[in-house]
Amino acid sequence: MIFFLFFQIEYQAMTRVHRDSLQELVTYINIPRQKLQYISAGNDFRARYEIQLTLYDKTNRQLTGDYWRRQVSEGEEAAGIADSVKLHIPADGDYFVLRILDLHAGEIFTASQKLAQARNLAGIHYTVKNDTMYLRFTVLNQHGNIDSIAAAIEDLRSTTKARRGTHAESLMFYVGGLPIDDYELKLFIYAEQRKIDESIVPVKVTRPFYLDEKTWSLKVDQLQYIATPSEMKVLKQSEVSTRDSLWTAFWKNLDPTPNTAYNEKEVEYFERIAYAEKNFSGGDRGWRSDRARIFVKHGSPDEIQRYPYEIDSFPYEVWLYYRDNLRFIFVDRHGFGQYVLANPTGSGVR
Repeated sequence: MIFFLFFQIEYQAMTRVHRDSLQELVTYINIPRQKLQYISAGNDFRARYEIQLTLYDKTNRQLTGDYWRRQVSEGEEAAGIADSVKLHIPADGDYFVLRILDLHAGEIFTASQKLAQARNLAGIHYTVKNDTMYLRFTVLNQHGNIDSIAAAIEDLRSTTKARRGTHAESLMFYVGGLPIDDYELKLFIYAEQRKIDESIVPVKVTRPFYLDEKTWSLKVDQLQYIATPSEMKVLKQSEVSTRDSLWTAFWKNLDPTPNTAYNEKEVEYFERIAYAEKNFSGGDRGWRSDRARIFVKHGSPDEIQRYPYEIDSFPYEVWLYYRDNLRFIFVDRHGFGQYVLANPTGSGVR
């Protein structure tokens, strides 16, 4: 779902020639700071995490692997923790597994990816800025038999000529017409107009959410539990050029620490939206449900009392917020898991 993009751990892996025929796998990782659990350490709060990278062959036999442990303070890297690791790899490697563990809370991420061996291309790396993807790579053309390289994403295609020897090349794609999603980047190697090699690299098309019409509309809709109708109308009808500044101004007014770059209120709000979508779907309406509205406004209940279906009553839940003296009752009147709020204004616990 699009609203998970702010809180995903993202990585990008590339294979490059280290020296002679030795290759290494380099993995770049970005960890949103809220993914980690921070523990008090004197006058500071610190998180500790471990990155594991393991290489396997086609028979699923482990060939090599390593791990790296890190420590970060709560005040560091407010926008996210950027990290990278590298591993020397043998020629018969087929795929790798990347795992990230919060050393205070357990595993928080795992991914598996086919290895792109550096035969004709190495150091494949991409970045997306606004609506343009910039692709960079090294061409291994010592014998001069490669005459061109082409890259394609969906129906987009770009081509460059190849020179003799080992040299850097780059290509650009306009990806403004592609939805924010994961894609396969296909790379083709040609010699005398005949394709001699092909490889696939997974890529993620991202851009500031305010540049994508569907994403922008969704993000504004999700403000309904905290914004007034007039505020949402202004955001919905805004020009693309003003969206970023309007969004920033809206959340700045709600920021408990306006002198810092990190807006705790905004992060907490969309974490709750994401939780509601994950836990109140499957019969209910996800982040649009009545339970979501209460959860986003008030947070996790201090206690939930669940009453299953009985002959003389519908299934229902009672959410208790002792700290606020609030009690909400949700009733599943049709038996399909859609819980409707029976007392919209809440009632006292005591």
